[in-house]
Amino acid sequence: MLIGGIVFAPSASAAASAYGCSGNLVGTYDVRTSGGTKYGVINVYYSSANGGTNCAVVVDTYWGTGTTKNMIANIWKCKAGTVPGGSTCNIDTQDNDNGYYSSYAGPVTVTGTASRCISVWGTIWSPSNTTAASGSGVAVHCG
Repeated sequence: MLIGGIVFAPSASAAASAYGCSGNLVGTYDVRTSGGTKYGVINVYYSSANGGTNCAVVVDTYWGTGTTKNMIANIWKCKAGTVPGGSTCNIDTQDNDNGYYSSYAGPVTVTGTASRCISVWGTIWSPSNTTAASGSGVAVHCG
């Protein structure tokens, strides 16, 4: 926004709504190939609505918005009693999005997370579908 010659950047909440997620950004996880090339990030948002709502998007930061590629975004609400930062998360509910997108996959959302851990996972394939990058957070953002 330009007011009187001063440019104002959008707020963090405005950026969140750009991806269809409400709430605040609470975590970011790199999406990397096995060789370490970063193709993007998984952004995780939290809102107190509906007993706690977590939302995630997988954002391409490598290929650019003009290039369509296969992208996957997943989010899981873990069952009660899941250990924070654990290597497993027994799934209570989940949401996923898989398709060919030019900039991001998602949003994917789970509710009732105020007292639960969540897990997120994302994949971005190269436009030729020959190389994949993935990232995850298991039993994280525990309420």
